[in-house]
Amino acid sequence: MKDRLYVVFIILLIPFSLKFFDASFISASILNYSFILFIWLTIFLSIPYFFQIKSVFSIPIYLIFFSVLFSMVMAYYSWDQNFFHSFIETTQYMIWPLFFFMRYHNIPVKTLEKIILSFGLAYALLFFFQYLNQGVVLFGRPLYGDEWTEDRGVIRIIFPGAGIFILSLFISINKLTSSKNHRWFWVLFSSLGIIIPVMQVTRQFIVGVLLMYLIHLLKSVSIPKKVGIILLFVLGVGLAINADIPMVEGVIEAQERDSSLGKKYIRVLAGEYFLYDYSPNEISGVFGNGAPYWGISSYGKFNEKLGDERGYYLSDVGIIAVYAMFGIFSILGFIIIWLISFFIPLPSEYQYAKYYLWYILFTSFTWYSVYHYHYLISTVFALYIFQKGIDESKRKVVIKKLLKSIIQEKKVVDSNELSN
Repeated sequence: MKDRLYVVFIILLIPFSLKFFDASFISASILNYSFILFIWLTIFLSIPYFFQIKSVFSIPIYLIFFSVLFSMVMAYYSWDQNFFHSFIETTQYMIWPLFFFMRYHNIPVKTLEKIILSFGLAYALLFFFQYLNQGVVLFGRPLYGDEWTEDRGVIRIIFPGAGIFILSLFISINKLTSSKNHRWFWVLFSSLGIIIPVMQVTRQFIVGVLLMYLIHLLKSVSIPKKVGIILLFVLGVGLAINADIPMVEGVIEAQERDSSLGKKYIRVLAGEYFLYDYSPNEISGVFGNGAPYWGISSYGKFNEKLGDERGYYLSDVGIIAVYAMFGIFSILGFIIIWLISFFIPLPSEYQYAKYYLWYILFTSFTWYSVYHYHYLISTVFALYIFQKGIDESKRKVVIKKLLKSIIQEKKVVDSNELSN
């Protein structure tokens, strides 16, 4: 009974942690306060296991979580932002202890996969529903103003909560090649990873997903099949570029424009500013400046002015924003996570956890996927599943050694019986 309650808690936590995909028809205060309530409930439920559970991800999670927690002190010290404002703003980055809660209660991976896939499908259905109802903002926030406007040649809808969708895509592409059941479903689900990013006209979304798909498909096939897949991929990209699709044209035009700017590209300028000029003192350069309460505190108003007057936004510089807000030790935590993802092998059925972490790394230079609440709960899920994959690998090694030992003992017994 308790096990079911923990699963129900996880199911409830997802929509609240995503603010119901930033639903505009629900009161903003209800969304925000319920969000804060669920995050802190998660933290308090996880505290008893925080130092009790051992994992390869324990140290990096400690580094990130305590950097985020201490950043509230830095926001007060360096920018005079009061602790209440910091508490409200910083809560969205603090779901990391969920990892230890899940580890202690041993949430089954298959159950978690079903939950992730369900919410990933919900993301896709709600995106198409919003796309068909462009006249009213039901989910998320427009790039400019209070309604969806044309950008990159199309009505561009950046649908919120993409982390859970991306993780579900990598589960589906992994299932497509590892499972013989329901392949039609995995093909359809995986295809959404191409269709929806293109419809959102977001370059890092498109390239990140396609790159992970390509890595997966090339990983375990023969050389002739590798060549065939690469040729099909190049052919598909070529056809898309020349197919007169407004969304594809918008992506190409944006890329050509930004490439022509070089070092004058606004995100390059913003990255340099947040790296070298943002922190008012050396201590903030080490421990971060804290999360600004946008447009409310004096620190938040400074950031709002920075965006309005110079076009510099923390959300545009990804991992640099993590450094600017939470300092060097949070960056070290992420580096350790990515190093683990590259060097520790996993069973084939868990590979999608690696793809998600690599996707976060790939998009972390120009997008907020590395730290935003739209992604964080999915990142914790990926780390948990990765750890379960490590546990499974160790279990298989132990079983192999045990079987080998039994076989050797049997051979010794048999040889003794023959000699007698």
